[in-house]
Amino acid sequence: MNLYLKRHKLLEILTKKRILLESDLSDDNLLGVSFTDIHKQLNCNRSELELIMSELYDLDEIGYHDTLGVVGLFTKDKGKSSYANKKYKRLYRNEITNLIKDFVQIIIPILSLLIASYAVSNKIESFNMNIKNKLDKIENQVKELEFEFDKTEMNHGVINIDSISKK
Repeated sequence: MNLYLKRHKLLEILTKKRILLESDLSDDNLLGVSFTDIHKQLNCNRSELELIMSELYDLDEIGYHDTLGVVGLFTKDKGKSSYANKKYKRLYRNEITNLIKDFVQIIIPILSLLIASYAVSNKIESFNMNIKNKLDKIENQVKELEFEFDKTEMNHGVINIDSISKK
């Protein structure tokens, strides 16, 4: 899962805990959630949790909790607002959208080039076929002319031989 989605999930866990406490529905009257519970719910290790928490700490959306033996995290007002506005889900969608845009900006020119080269090669092939057909016609006409020329020469030769033999 992406870091943005895990940040959203962490804010969800912490915000739900805070809402339960603020509405007097909490069983343990604790503001924070232990690191153990967070690891289980996010299905991550300590180093990944550090990556997830780093931006949330920097933006003052979460805080460190160490009360009544529970060492963990709690959400602040900014964190609750970020969760409600789905800030990190939007960032995730924007990231995906940008990746798709980048991909499309690379693929479209490549596809255009391939299509253009295909069209040009077809045009060249068509042009070559046309030239070949014309050459074939000219070749056939030359052969016909040669045949007629040979035939005429033979006729002249026959006439001359006939005329000589009659004398």
